[in-house]
Amino acid sequence: MSATLRDVPSVDEGRARLDAIDAEIRDLVRSRREISQQVQRLRRESGGPRIEHSRENQILNGYGDELGRAGVGLALAVLEICRGEPG
Repeated sequence: MSATLRDVPSVDEGRARLDAIDAEIRDLVRSRREISQQVQRLRRESGGPRIEHSRENQILNGYGDELGRAGVGLALAVLEICRGEPG
């Protein structure tokens, strides 16, 4: 069983694990934003749009399929963070 999925022996241990997971999520979102901004730049340089709505819909569907309605909200937040500034 994964270390993060084993039983939580105490509130403090549980909170420490949650804090570690939250830090990982923030790191992943930062990495996703950097890559997304590079992809957006490449699309614009090749004459395409900065945002590809069909791709965003795929992402929303993936989050929704895995996490339900709240997952769609999470995906919307991630996409907003990763879109960057228009330009």
